[in-house]
Amino acid sequence: MPTPHKSALLAHEPGRELVTRVGRVQRLVVFEAAARRGGFTAAARELGMTQPAVTRQVRSLEQALQVQLFRRTSNSSELTDAGRTLLIHIDRGFAEIERALAALVPRSEVFVLACNPGLAQLWLVPRLEALQAALGERELRLWLFHHDDELHGGTYDAAIRVGSGRFTDVAATHLFAESVFPIATTALAHELGLDSKSSPLKLATAPLLHMDDGDRAWLSWGKWFAHFDITLDPMPASKRPAGGTPPARILFNNYPMVLQQAVAGRGVALGWRYLVDDLVENGVLQQVGPEVESGSGYFITWPDGPQSQSVRALTEWLVDQADR
Repeated sequence: MPTPHKSALLAHEPGRELVTRVGRVQRLVVFEAAARRGGFTAAARELGMTQPAVTRQVRSLEQALQVQLFRRTSNSSELTDAGRTLLIHIDRGFAEIERALAALVPRSEVFVLACNPGLAQLWLVPRLEALQAALGERELRLWLFHHDDELHGGTYDAAIRVGSGRFTDVAATHLFAESVFPIATTALAHELGLDSKSSPLKLATAPLLHMDDGDRAWLSWGKWFAHFDITLDPMPASKRPAGGTPPARILFNNYPMVLQQAVAGRGVALGWRYLVDDLVENGVLQQVGPEVESGSGYFITWPDGPQSQSVRALTEWLVDQADR
């Protein structure tokens, strides 16, 4: 029997080919943390590494791929277009691996709650201890998803989703309505002449921070402006302030990254009630335009049929938190 050529072997060994391309798979983990956390220092804290070590890993990955992933300045690092593209695919790959790992652990010992990264980081994590107590002895595991289609065929006990409540093949309980308003730092608001009573038309020419909408159910800038009969990007001349020009789209992969950029003063973001309340109350960000209720809401969903005891306990806890 002839010996397969080396290139043929590589075609059937994706793990080996991946290592050949990136050098060390750990570099992808470090890159994902730096991209998600919006900087090398924050990634270093999360991973238990030094900032120079994170920098070295990212630079090694860039050299291995022969592409620039971050655009560095004296005090910040921002993803390039290539970096954003790589992050999207890494997120999806990691989500698949997390699903496989969850399937290896006996289901009776673990409760898997699927939720969006923004909701997890900004609303659930600060309440994690109380949430775990509500589930009793079952270990809580958060499974983060970016797009609803990632839930199809996934192994999870319950999910927190945004939508109309008409979900396919799952039961749902309403938690709270989706209510959204523009937010920015006080300095940027002053520079742009914005406050809580600013008109949507004035916001249309501000630097806007967008989250990749794709198939996401969350309200986008385009839909927010549509509530006021304004078409965004491109904007008709009749709807544009005198001398105004449509702002460039600044696009990010997840909501925590959008908020990091807003806190850094790089643009105006959409703020979701409940998720950004602490940032507004503490003066980190301020409301700079009218609030919109989209008609959608947050729901706790579970596989169609009677609730398990754990799902019932989780639902009761979430409803209580939402009421507060």
